[in-house]
Amino acid sequence: MAFIAVICAFGAFTSCNNELDNLTMPYLFRPVNFNASLYKTIATISWAAVDSAKSYTLQVSTDSVNFTNPIIDSTLSGLSVVHEFAGQTTFYARIRANASDTTKNSKFNATLSFKTPAENIFLGYGTGNNTGSIYSAYMTAVNTLDIKWTPAANATHLILLSADGSTKDSVAISSTEAAAGEKLVSSLPNSNWTIKIYNNKILRGTTSGLIEGDVILNAGDNLPTAITNATAGQVIILAPGAVFSLGTATYRLAKDVKIRGLSTSNRPVICMSSGATSTASALGFVDGSSMNYVKFENIDFTGYCDNNTAAVKIGYLFNNNTLTNVKSLSFTNCNMHNYGNTPMRAQGNKNQVVDTLKFNGCVINDIGFASTYAVVNSNSADLFNNIIFSNCTVYNFKGSLILRTGQTLSSINVTNCTINQGMQDGGSARYLMDLNTATFNGTGGVTIKNCVFGATGGALGANGLRYVAGTPVSITGSYYTSDYVDDAIPLVLSSSIKSYMTSYSGKSTALWNNPTTGDFSLLDTSFKGKGVAGDLRW
Repeated sequence: MAFIAVICAFGAFTSCNNELDNLTMPYLFRPVNFNASLYKTIATISWAAVDSAKSYTLQVSTDSVNFTNPIIDSTLSGLSVVHEFAGQTTFYARIRANASDTTKNSKFNATLSFKTPAENIFLGYGTGNNTGSIYSAYMTAVNTLDIKWTPAANATHLILLSADGSTKDSVAISSTEAAAGEKLVSSLPNSNWTIKIYNNKILRGTTSGLIEGDVILNAGDNLPTAITNATAGQVIILAPGAVFSLGTATYRLAKDVKIRGLSTSNRPVICMSSGATSTASALGFVDGSSMNYVKFENIDFTGYCDNNTAAVKIGYLFNNNTLTNVKSLSFTNCNMHNYGNTPMRAQGNKNQVVDTLKFNGCVINDIGFASTYAVVNSNSADLFNNIIFSNCTVYNFKGSLILRTGQTLSSINVTNCTINQGMQDGGSARYLMDLNTATFNGTGGVTIKNCVFGATGGALGANGLRYVAGTPVSITGSYYTSDYVDDAIPLVLSSSIKSYMTSYSGKSTALWNNPTTGDFSLLDTSFKGKGVAGDLRW
């Protein structure tokens, strides 16, 4: 019993000694449960309370060893802090508990690391160009970018860097502009500008915007003279809503040039003058010419002379009959309408080649009712090698979308297009694509993707594809309405394309608000292809 009494006495002494040691330890305990939780690039850093701690010192840096140039170096009384960090960056944090007697502050705990995800508040917001594409920065006035980002995001300023290295630094964003997510930046020289947006020192996104324009034309200025006088590669800017006449004869292009309307919606108009005939062609190429590109953007092309619906309606936008070689002929966000024959024809057996013919974000309508031409026509000796329709609306046309005979070509690609009231010839059955005797080289072929087909057919019906045996055909993600007529013709190698598409139970007038007048906004908002199929502007 004496032995047990001694042991008990020793235990009591040891317990008391431990309590004494806890009260007289040289440092506070380090904070535990130290962690960071992320919502996008906003981190909530938290920790557990430490007994007897007066405050806590938190440091956050991209330097895991010495914590130089800390982003946070603060003394805090609470148990958490919320902070917005730069995106796609690894950060390191450490914390200590502070005592009233600073000599008893805890040591910093083990380093905590966390990585923010990539961030770009420009993505998904911008100035639409009616093609289904969105520009976060788009030239909407001479030397001016309209820059857009996520509304109500924390943003304090922009930094713009041109391709030649000049900088427009610290362009302030007001609280009103930050809330709207938009700022106009002017006095920018021609260049492709890289744009960065910041919240104080935090980079929140990067985008780019093009400033261009070597010749500026206003209403009343002479467009043919400006094109003739321009240096190869220059950009001609046309004032919003102005009408520019090409005269009564075909204007023939002979150099790389871009002609761009300044407004994406109030497009300038290009037409021919009174005196042009119903078989006239507005544009063509100089015989023997060779060009890298001819580009049109934000232009309204009308077949009516002088832009007057009571005047003569000409036959063609392009009806080229000369030897030429053009690598790219492109139309972006352009309207083409009221051509008696067609906007695009290569003819004359001149061995002319346009390697890539591209329509992006265009509306093409009222085509071919003075003839039986397709929207795009070429023959056995004159070639459009690659034909691309993307984010386009094509409606109210008499013949085919594409008529291609003879000669080998590379590809036809129709993606995210809305097509209605096609193949309306009352005297003959017409094809969506008539590729009679045309063949494809390499792995090329016909690709139709994410399109919507509405009403078709004249008195003798409408048909799908006419093609040479072995032509590669890929049709995916597309829909057709119940008034889309598409039959195969006996004794002719042709194919209905319905079996490759998804049927919509109603007519075109049940799917769209007013398709015959060009309003293809959805009447049926439950349409399964919404936001995916057809021209995405709708």
